[in-house]
Amino acid sequence: MNYRVEYNGEDLELATLDAALENAKHAIAADVGPVSGWAVEHDESINDWFVQGVVDGRTVGATAVVTGPEPMLAAQSVPRHAPASADDLARRRVFTGSTPADVLGMAANWLAGRPEVVAVDDLGWRPGRNGFELRIYYRS
Repeated sequence: MNYRVEYNGEDLELATLDAALENAKHAIAADVGPVSGWAVEHDESINDWFVQGVVDGRTVGATAVVTGPEPMLAAQSVPRHAPASADDLARRRVFTGSTPADVLGMAANWLAGRPEVVAVDDLGWRPGRNGFELRIYYRS
């Protein structure tokens, strides 16, 4: 079970949630400087944490996303079929920016440099307090 930290187009995998959250905080502090606190939100439906620095009661900087293992389903609701091969798994990349145009530009540049991406399955927008977040779900 690994946790992935996604921040400003970069990502890193860590073994524990505590290490992932600390890494996210250090990355944000390295970008924005000293912070007085942290805003951490957890979305239980997708098992992701959203981390932002706080200065004088206001969030600052880009949002770091910590992606956890898939949420556990009740045993009776787990489908009985063969597991998907690694090639069938969708991957996700997160881009954050101050405007939708910035975020789309970053995503387009990243995709243009990735010939291994064979399909984009879905896009997801999440407006934040300091800009926008775009998630691209793709297959390679």
